Amino acid sequence: MNPADVLRKMAELAELEVSFATITVVGAKGSSPRGVGAKMVVLEDGTRVGTIGGDCLESQAVDAALRLMADRNSSSNMGAKAEAPVALLSVYLEEEERGGVGMLCGGRVDLLIEVFRPRLKVVVAGSGPVATSVARLADFLEIPCTLLDPVPPRAPLPRSVRFVNKLHEEGMAELPINEDTAIVIVTRHKNDVPALRAALSTKAGYVGMIGSRHRVQTIFNRLSQEMGVGQDAFRSRVHAPIGLDLGAITPQEIALSILAEVLMWFRRGSSASRALYAEASTKGRAGQTDR
Repeated sequence: MNPADVLRKMAELAELEVSFATITVVGAKGSSPRGVGAKMVVLEDGTRVGTIGGDCLESQAVDAALRLMADRNSSSNMGAKAEAPVALLSVYLEEEERGGVGMLCGGRVDLLIEVFRPRLKVVVAGSGPVATSVARLADFLEIPCTLLDPVPPRAPLPRSVRFVNKLHEEGMAELPINEDTAIVIVTRHKNDVPALRAALSTKAGYVGMIGSRHRVQTIFNRLSQEMGVGQDAFRSRVHAPIGLDLGAITPQEIALSILAEVLMWFRRGSSASRALYAEASTKGRAGQTDR
C-alpha cells in the first residue's frame, strides 16, 4: 500500500468517525526497513493499514499505539499539551539480548504515534431556554450540536444546530452517538426519566442532567425502580446536577457552566483543572435549582 492509499484510509476513517492512530517514521539511524516518512494506520481492534517495515518493529509500535488509544486520559510524552494523544517511540533494531526487538538491522527507528478521535459532539435533550442557550454556545464554540425534543423550540436556532423533532428514546436510538458524544438532559422535568434511560442505553461518554440534588435523587429512585437495578448501576455515569459551580443564574450562564464541564471532560484538562473540576463538582451540586 503506497502513502496515498494510507492517507485516503485516514480520510475515510475520519469521515466515518472511527478512532485510529498513525505511526510515522520520523527518524532512522543505521540500517532500517523503511525510510523517514513511512506511515501506517492502526485501528482500536488492532487492524493495520500500511507498513513501517518488519513485524517485530511493527508489533512493538502497534502495542504502544493501542495503549495510547486505550488510555483516554493520555495526552503527550513530548513535554507539551497536545490536541490529541501523541508519543515518540525509539525502537532499536538489534537482538533481544542487546535490548532490541529481535531484528538484525543494527539501527534505530524513531516513531511518532498520533491518535485521532472523532470530534466532540453534543446532543441536547430539551428545547427550552437552557437547551437553546447550550445550542447557541455550542455553535459559537464550533461544536456540532443536535437538539432533540418532541416540542419545537420557540427561539430560532443557529444554522449549524440540527433539531430532531422526536421523543428522546426514539431520537437517541437513531442518532450516531459514540464515546466522544456528550448528552445534555435539560428537558421539561416530566421527560427526565425517559431521556435519562435512553441516554444510558447509548455509548455516550458523557451524560449530564440538570436539576437540584433533591430532583436528581427523585429521578434516580424512579429509574432504579423501573430498571430493576440498584442506583450504583448508573449513578457513577451521570453528571447530575450538571455543570460546574459558576454561581450561574440565567439560561446563558447555566449553558456556560454545562459546556465548561463538558469540555473539561472531553479535554481531560490539566492536573490543576481536574482538581478544580472535582472540587466544583462536589461543592457546587447542592445549589443547583430545577429549570
